Amino acid sequence: MASSDAGPGGAPREQPGVPASVLRSWDEAEARLFPLVMAQPELYQQALGAVQQLLGRLRETCHDLPALLAAHERGGDLLDGAEVPGVRPALIAAAACATRYRELVALLAARGRLEALARARAQGRSWTVVEENGEAERAPYLPYQRVEAEPETGRAVIVSIGPDETLSRAVYRLDAGQIDLASGALEFGDPLGTYLDPDDCTAALRRTQSHPA
Repeated sequence: MASSDAGPGGAPREQPGVPASVLRSWDEAEARLFPLVMAQPELYQQALGAVQQLLGRLRETCHDLPALLAAHERGGDLLDGAEVPGVRPALIAAAACATRYRELVALLAARGRLEALARARAQGRSWTVVEENGEAERAPYLPYQRVEAEPETGRAVIVSIGPDETLSRAVYRLDAGQIDLASGALEFGDPLGTYLDPDDCTAALRRTQSHPA
């Protein structure tokens, strides 16, 4: 199974305390750096090296989102003399912040899964919802995804709702998954089925959950 915390439902959503404008600026920085791969590959490699160097420092100093936002406020000054000629320092700093943001979001999600599994075990539950993004009532116009897992084993099923090819009808999807009981990381596995009727999806979900792994 390939590991991915974004999964069928897409990228992690905006986190509390992280303005959408900041997320856009980080995305734009990465988008501006990428064309250098084709146009100036040597310059891109230098910029990538600077991003990785700064990312290493951010991992040491930014252990939560508020700390990362504080670092972001420094902009290009974060490079501390490690600038790359021809590339704006602010772009490199923003790209490094974007990567660290994704890492922190993944860590927070993993921690939340472990806490949900621990609560379910204490309550003696056989399955529990460990993660939910979006509102099922607003799908398919807005993406929806939730993860249900078996507390004792970490076996999981990812339920997602999205639009069909005409963008007018909801499609319900089930995918297999596995939560690492030590780290909380979520691995996405094989697709289990797609459905147009929500009741059919629910029935398939219950059948999957009742069948031993």
